[in-house]
Amino acid sequence: MAEENGFYNVYSYSDKLQPGNEITIKHSVSFNESLANLSPLVSLSPDELKDMQLVSEEKEKAIFERLCASVEEWEEQAAQTLLFGKALEYVKTPAVRHTSNQWQKGEYNDLEISNMFYKMSYRIREETQYNRALQKSVPCAWSVWWSVVFNAPQKRDYYSGSSCKIAGQEQKRYTDKAAAEKYVQGRIDAYANLFTELSPPIPEESKIIFSVNGHLLPGYSLKPHEPTVLELLFFVQEQDISEACAPPVEDREVRQSADAEKRPAKKKSPDKSKRNRMTR
Repeated sequence: MAEENGFYNVYSYSDKLQPGNEITIKHSVSFNESLANLSPLVSLSPDELKDMQLVSEEKEKAIFERLCASVEEWEEQAAQTLLFGKALEYVKTPAVRHTSNQWQKGEYNDLEISNMFYKMSYRIREETQYNRALQKSVPCAWSVWWSVVFNAPQKRDYYSGSSCKIAGQEQKRYTDKAAAEKYVQGRIDAYANLFTELSPPIPEESKIIFSVNGHLLPGYSLKPHEPTVLELLFFVQEQDISEACAPPVEDREVRQSADAEKRPAKKKSPDKSKRNRMTR
């Protein structure tokens, strides 16, 4: 937007504030020769005009520095606004819905069991075909869907799809209903150990799913860290390795004595005093 101010025009480009996020301030000025009056200035010498311009530039720089200081003040305050907003997101995140480790009818005509961390669901869909002899539709096949997922909380950065899926199968088809039910029961038995606690401890790698803005949601706890083989090796000192590889003290003593027996005995040099008497 342009504004006329005598001999110059001011252009502003949508100055705006997004609290806790961003400020935008951009202005420019341009010369308006139709309204400008250079008479008081053109009679001055170039050196005088140059000095006046430099003084104006220094004043402009001082104003700019004050603006930058104000921007730094805004940055600090915006960070506080941001922090309050992130804490608000955390406290407003609803607790996950679960069935307290009991099988219940689900939202999509399936059966499900869940706790604060895991959720398992399945359904068996009956397929039919028309039987001309009986003049009616009769069952011909049964399709099975089942899945085990993380019971992730509903939040802005909600993890979904493959990031929450642990295991599952889609449209596994059987021509015998009993076989389909047996398969499903096998899957239920295989994952029954996940549904013994309301809030099982969370592995470190899954913490992000149950955290909001880096903070673990209430009601959850982490599993104690179990060091990997590489981590254990990293902390083992070199002297510990050398000591572990060295033979026992008794073996070293036996080996040293055996080496001593193998070495030939040194010949004693004749006594110098005796040698002198023999030569006289």
